Amino acid sequence: MVIPQFVSAGGFTGSRLKNDFLAALVVTAIAIPESLGFAAIVGLPVQTGLYCALLAPIVFALFTSSKHLIVGADSATAALVASGAATVAAAGTSAYTNAIATLGVMTGIVLVLMSILRMGFLADLISKPVFVGFLAGIGVQLMVGKLPEMLGLDLHGTALHKLVELPSQLSSIHTLTIIFSMVVFALVILTNRRHLPGSLLALIGAMIVTAAFRLDQEGLRVVGQVPSGLPSLGIPHLSMKQIEQLLPSAFAIAAVILAQSTSVIRSTATRFDEKVDDNRDLTALGLANLASAVTSGFAINGSPPRTTAAEISGGRTQLVNVFMALNVGLLLILFSATLRFLPIAALAVVVFTIGMHLFDVRKLHHIYQTRPPEFCIALIALLGVACFGVLYGVAIAVGMSVLERLRRQYRPSDDVMLRDQKLATWAEERLDKHHKYRSSPPGLLVYRFAGSIFFENADFFKQRVLSVIKAAKKPVTCIIIDAGSINDVDYTAAETIKNLVQKLATDDIRFVLAHVPPELLGLLRQYGLVDVIGKHNIYPSLEEAVFAFPTSRRSTVDMVKRLNPPKGSYVVIGGGVLEALGLRETNDVDLVVSQRLYDHYRKKGWREYIQDDGKRLLSHHGYQLMLTYVGKDLQELKTRAFSIDDVHFMSLEDLISSKKSIGREKDLGDIKLIQTFMRRNEVIEPTKTL
Repeated sequence: MVIPQFVSAGGFTGSRLKNDFLAALVVTAIAIPESLGFAAIVGLPVQTGLYCALLAPIVFALFTSSKHLIVGADSATAALVASGAATVAAAGTSAYTNAIATLGVMTGIVLVLMSILRMGFLADLISKPVFVGFLAGIGVQLMVGKLPEMLGLDLHGTALHKLVELPSQLSSIHTLTIIFSMVVFALVILTNRRHLPGSLLALIGAMIVTAAFRLDQEGLRVVGQVPSGLPSLGIPHLSMKQIEQLLPSAFAIAAVILAQSTSVIRSTATRFDEKVDDNRDLTALGLANLASAVTSGFAINGSPPRTTAAEISGGRTQLVNVFMALNVGLLLILFSATLRFLPIAALAVVVFTIGMHLFDVRKLHHIYQTRPPEFCIALIALLGVACFGVLYGVAIAVGMSVLERLRRQYRPSDDVMLRDQKLATWAEERLDKHHKYRSSPPGLLVYRFAGSIFFENADFFKQRVLSVIKAAKKPVTCIIIDAGSINDVDYTAAETIKNLVQKLATDDIRFVLAHVPPELLGLLRQYGLVDVIGKHNIYPSLEEAVFAFPTSRRSTVDMVKRLNPPKGSYVVIGGGVLEALGLRETNDVDLVVSQRLYDHYRKKGWREYIQDDGKRLLSHHGYQLMLTYVGKDLQELKTRAFSIDDVHFMSLEDLISSKKSIGREKDLGDIKLIQTFMRRNEVIEPTKTL
């Protein structure tokens, strides 16, 4: 049986096995000092960091879909583990150790459940700026938290507490410890610049010097006796009360593992053109965390630097994880006694340099240059983690990230592509391809809304449409909405669009949707918006919508005759009257009808919708039927109605009265048109036969 993650693209060969083994030696050299440092972050004996690199990597290697991810103790998860365990027990106690093991078990179970529920997609929901700020905040915590140990001081509490207490303790600095720390720090920095395993060389050198000159007897604090051999298997004591207290931390740790490991897996898979399965990898990470917990370790995660080191060193399969685990096992069996001379200050220096690495100034600066609002979110994450701890900091940053996302959804970008026969420069390529004169007809406005329309931005969409129309210098007779970015519309938005279409129709402005994707068209049908807008006002492309304007529309008289309502069952109202008299154009035909005719067309499937004032309307392909108009019903309107070519219209006196009641600027303009017409023409007699 061949396990795919143990076989490279070139097959299983002796040369490939050798390369993976050599890569494992490089990874081990990085993992040993880091693991010791991460154990110090968690607040456990140093050997527990090495325990994380024993069974867990082997279990992960067996179940993952990735050929490249290297796992083990990690700075981000170590900080989360420490803050989570501290909520239920004091560091250094057996209860604290049990809480850390419990967290490991719970984290593993959460990751496996995420896999079962196919929740690998959640990795996409933690934004990069939040994660960069989160890691930078942990970096600050590590540097501030370990600075007292580098100075030979014994301070306790949070990183913020240590920073506040530090100035009052400067007189107690241990001279040998600070000199030793400075030398180790310089050694780590210089060797890292030469691409050597600086942390490992520095720790080995520190142990040799300490043992040779017995610096531990001169006040330099050391780790002390470290048990040799492999850890025994054990299950932590679980209690419901403790599980409830640790559950938020377990979810936070799982979220960080998901985000970090998945991003590394995907990037390596892309480079090597390999297929991976996010949910399978979640299972592998969950089982690996369970393995770490039962071998006296703590939460493990995918390691970006170790994965990169393995790749650069020629490692191409999960055998690198297996060989690394065997190397660490040999160290624990044969050389663990040498760790007793490991200076705590040297370990603090290693953790301090890890903190420096996590505080990625280049990435923060790049985010600031390219997206200042998201830099603010990264900064909030950084300060939140540094000042309030990892859990609260992450919660604040993720909350701010969600609010920023909602803000962008609430106020999507929008543009006027064409207004007053002037094309926006960027829109020329879309609207003016070899049709320079046809694409800029008078009265046409083209508007783009760059986002789906939901309850939170529906009114914003409506107000923006009205405002861009109002800003036009010339009268607008048609507005085309470029709906290419509108993929979804909820119920509130649908009702708002209905209201907007009706409002524009009363102003004789045609509402057109263009570049409508299939998903949106299905929603428009579902909400009845196709009937309200009209099928003839919905286009698959923006070019078609623009070039179809102006349309060869029928007159009001023709449209009423096509409808062929029974005599005496209707009266044409509003703009249709003005259009019939040649005063101005209109788009829809509005009629006040009898209850019987209204019910007839409703049963035929015409879409009914209710305006904000409770008024009911039937809308269908350019027709609007209603039972009253500004408080006047059919019986009242019929008494003074007049006819043109056997089509019945409301009287001009009633129309003036209604327009005055509505009182909008456009209605007042219509009144002037009617009054001018009445002065120049004979009085139109009411139809006696109605």
